[in-house]
Amino acid sequence: MCANILRELGFKFNQYHFGEKKYEKYPEPGAVNYAEKIKNPLAFGLEKRVPLEESLTLIEDSHVGVGHLMYSRKNQSLLKEFKKIVLTRPRHEIIESLERWERYSGRKKTNLDHTLARCDSVEKWIGDDDVFHMTFKDMKEIDTEKIDRLQDFLKINHRYDSKKICLNALSKPSITKIIL
Repeated sequence: MCANILRELGFKFNQYHFGEKKYEKYPEPGAVNYAEKIKNPLAFGLEKRVPLEESLTLIEDSHVGVGHLMYSRKNQSLLKEFKKIVLTRPRHEIIESLERWERYSGRKKTNLDHTLARCDSVEKWIGDDDVFHMTFKDMKEIDTEKIDRLQDFLKINHRYDSKKICLNALSKPSITKIIL
């Protein structure tokens, strides 16, 4: 969903999802063999097991990458040149989202304790100077003041209509906006 908002603000998203030890390039919704690619990205060459420092070279100027990167000194150093947006949601919504993802993707069941610990670590980014915090609720309920502040954070000179940005983003397919 946030990637859709960033697209509406003029950024490009090449579907990269980063982790500390690998990245995946998610297929666009509707792509040939989409379900199979989501279920087993490694088999389709869409997952590469490389360190984060190598993965980050895939992000070009005016492009966006997404991920669930833990807060650490190493990650702080690796990401110092990037603006970061941290998205949060209540624990029960995280669990519901994981369950939807498992049904949607057909992947094996997620280790919930491990995932929730990662979420706790991701939240530690909040408060760093070059980090913007937003919630899924901010996007779904079209918090125009928050999206205006996001535009300021991203140093967007030409102010877009934040309500229109959110409505357009909500109307487009998104891997985090799974409806079953």
